[in-house]
Amino acid sequence: MSNKVTHFLTVINPESRSDSSDGAPLQRILLMPVHISVSVAEEYGPFTSPVMEAISVDLCSTCSNSPLMDDSTPSQANNDLSSQADDIIPFLPLRRTFNYINPMEWATLSKEIEEWLVNDVDTRSQLWTWGCNAFWLTFVAAYPLFPRGKWPMWDPHIPVEGTFIQEWLGRSNDIDAMKLEGEHSLVALLNDIWAEFNRHTALFHPLPLLAVD
Repeated sequence: MSNKVTHFLTVINPESRSDSSDGAPLQRILLMPVHISVSVAEEYGPFTSPVMEAISVDLCSTCSNSPLMDDSTPSQANNDLSSQADDIIPFLPLRRTFNYINPMEWATLSKEIEEWLVNDVDTRSQLWTWGCNAFWLTFVAAYPLFPRGKWPMWDPHIPVEGTFIQEWLGRSNDIDAMKLEGEHSLVALLNDIWAEFNRHTALFHPLPLLAVD
C-alpha cells in the first residue's frame, strides 16, 4: 500500500442567523465554521470525489414535530422501514431469467441501483447504507478487475464504503488479472458474489430474489 495520500481541504463558513420561535424575541444563534480535511491513499485518488451537503437543523426548537425529537423506538423504526422496503426497492425481485454469471447483467443491475439510490433514497437512512452495499456487490460483479481494468465512473454521491468494497479493495492487488480472465475463475467469483448478494438482499427483501411467474 502506498504511503502517499491525496488531500481534500475545505472550510465551511455558515452565515449568522437569528431565531424567533414561539414568539420569543430574536436571538442570535452562534454558528461556527467547520474545517474539514480528508486524506485518501494515492491509488484511490483518481476515483475519489468527496461530496458535502449542508443540512439545516433547528437546534432551538423543542416542539414534538422536530426532526430531533423522535419518540419511536429503534425496533419500531426498523419495522416501519422494513415494511416500506417492498414498495421502494424497484429492482427487486430480479427477473426470473437473470443470469448471474454474465457481467453485463450485473452492469445493468448496478446502474439501476445507482439511479435509485441517488434519486429516491434518503442518505441518512438504513436503506441508503444497505443500498450502497448492494451497489458495490453488483458493480464489482460487473467489473471484477476494479479498481484496475476498465470501468465507468459512478455517481460521486455513493461513497466507497461498506464491508464488501473495503475488503475487495484491500485484496485487489492480490487478484491475478490473467487468471481472472479464465472462465472458471470468473464463474467462481460471480458465484461467490451471487451468494453474498442473496444474503444481503434478504435483509430488506425476505422474499425470493428471482421473480416467480
